[in-house]
Amino acid sequence: MGIKNSTTTFTQSWGSTQGRLVRVEVLVLFSALIWILVKFFGSRRRRYSQGFFRFFVWVVYTLFTVLGPYTIGLLQDGPFRDQTFVLWGTILLFIQVSVDSLSVYSIHDIEQRKRMLVQHLIQIILVLWLIVNCKGHNKSYTVNIWLFWIQSVILTYTKYQSLSNASKKGGLLKLSKVVADYMMIEHEQIPRDFNPGTMEGYKYIFHGEEQVASLLPTAPEYRVKFTEATRRKYTAIDSVWRWIERESAFNQEAKETLKDVALSFSLFKLLKRRLCGYQIGEAGLAKTLDFVLKGLISERGNYVRAFGVIEMELSFLYDFLYTRFDTEYSSFKGWALCFVIITVIVSNSISGAFSRHYHRSSLEQRVHGIDVTRWVTIVLLIIVCASYLVAAATQDWRWDIVDELHSNERPTWETGLVETSSVKRKAKKSWQRALGQHSLLLNFDYHPRNVLSLLSLGLVDPTREGQKAGETIKLTDELIERVLSRFKKSKGQLQDGQSALAKNQLGSQFSWACTLSTHIHKILVWHVGTTIAMDGHPVPPTGDHRVAKTLSDYCAYLVAFVPDMLPGHGYDTQRIFDAVVVEARESISGCDSLSSRCEKLVMAVLPSNSSCTILELGGRLGRELRGVVPEEQRWKVLADFWAEFILFLAPSSNVEIHTEMLAAGGEFMTHL
Repeated sequence: MGIKNSTTTFTQSWGSTQGRLVRVEVLVLFSALIWILVKFFGSRRRRYSQGFFRFFVWVVYTLFTVLGPYTIGLLQDGPFRDQTFVLWGTILLFIQVSVDSLSVYSIHDIEQRKRMLVQHLIQIILVLWLIVNCKGHNKSYTVNIWLFWIQSVILTYTKYQSLSNASKKGGLLKLSKVVADYMMIEHEQIPRDFNPGTMEGYKYIFHGEEQVASLLPTAPEYRVKFTEATRRKYTAIDSVWRWIERESAFNQEAKETLKDVALSFSLFKLLKRRLCGYQIGEAGLAKTLDFVLKGLISERGNYVRAFGVIEMELSFLYDFLYTRFDTEYSSFKGWALCFVIITVIVSNSISGAFSRHYHRSSLEQRVHGIDVTRWVTIVLLIIVCASYLVAAATQDWRWDIVDELHSNERPTWETGLVETSSVKRKAKKSWQRALGQHSLLLNFDYHPRNVLSLLSLGLVDPTREGQKAGETIKLTDELIERVLSRFKKSKGQLQDGQSALAKNQLGSQFSWACTLSTHIHKILVWHVGTTIAMDGHPVPPTGDHRVAKTLSDYCAYLVAFVPDMLPGHGYDTQRIFDAVVVEARESISGCDSLSSRCEKLVMAVLPSNSSCTILELGGRLGRELRGVVPEEQRWKVLADFWAEFILFLAPSSNVEIHTEMLAAGGEFMTHL
């Protein structure tokens, strides 16, 4: 009876007016906390790939999309008609639509933009109903209520506009079609006179394709005709570079930064065609190859710079898909935010929640003499103001820079052109810049417990047998230079590793290991062989030995964790990996150390027919690689092979997996 009476008492108190007030206060503050977490982690999720972190961000984002509407519903349904609670409702509405750094969690959410718009519009109408029926006539509260509501309407529009631009059924398809048609004939405009070092003659679109998108295609190809009048509607990258070079207000370092930003933005527009499946008109042209070999990576010192250009290009793509930084709202955001901050602080300091004579609510709650309702209002306003200040302090000027470069106006303190010093540094920090690692021979006996997957009812994907990741390796300049230098030495011709072996006079000896049935067979056989060849030799922090091991374990990591990034069907790759794990447990079970496992594979007798397993072939390759002496030559051969082979594996038709991984730390393969 005691438990029943306690339950009844709790239910009655929970359903009372004071109980509902407590619920609203807790939910309002919790919604504000979730908003802070979304803003904080939304801008950082592309720097971390850990599964738990991604799950945590997903939980926070899901709570964020649910809590605000639910709390507004409680205010709508309860006796909360006072201006104080209406102010809470408008702040909650503002919170729901004001996150710039995480407009959608997944690229699949982009196509649900109409549903999101309807949900936001319903909340806007509900809050408007609260405003119309609110009680109280405090002018300060009235100003702030309408200010937050109007800002919410504007932000809802900009969010929908941003999602429409990124939608395949909206602006993405429309604008990318213009770029695709244009690039089919771009090389015909300047057939001979072009210089990839200065971008002279490279007429890649930098800005203005939206002005051309309204034109109808004409016969016979039914593409948009790029006449002289049409060309005046857009800006090309070569003219932007010329303007930067002529502008005396920039020093040489600033000019190089601005050129890289402009080039990254143009490449980003070319890259968007891949999302739509359009034909790449410049593919296979000598002019395009010269742009890479004689422009981006024209010399040794340009390898890291070229990789930075690609990092910034992918940062533009990430912002375009997952944030709202590319909207027109961002260009005047600074002034709008300052206006909101000043208005909120000044008006509430005079007669609002910060004043001793603040507007008292008809529903009050005091704990130890403290007016909880008043302090909830104060905390909400402080959180909103602080978030604006933090956003202004951490603003990334890339989008403002491209807008200013398009206008070709002389830089002033109001523009992003004067903030070039932090652009490259922020672009470099935008990505995880680490390579996942996996050692098959070390981790094949890993047996996951999958407790989190069971507790989450499958929301967290279960880990498969043997699927244990090693410690990530920082992406160093040495790795970048080694891979890109192989691309330059091969003059852009992608080789599967045989060229690297031939240049080291070992092509005939290892040709058998380069002609296996699938690329996954080849990755795993060479990974096992590399592991065996390196067994017993400590890996130094730099040099060929480190490069070879890092790239070998990274390719094995892709097989185990991101199979869709590799050639072939991802599910087939997953099945091959699972089968090799079972084979390893059967053939080298009982060997507790990595060295003993390697030795058992080396000493294994191969069957006389061609039915060798991947592990048996890997053991044979490892035994032969050990015969390459001196050791320095062995490490050089392996480093050259993996640097060449990973470039060969990089091209992919699966655009979706690359765009998904942009929001999960980014992958080195995507950059390649």
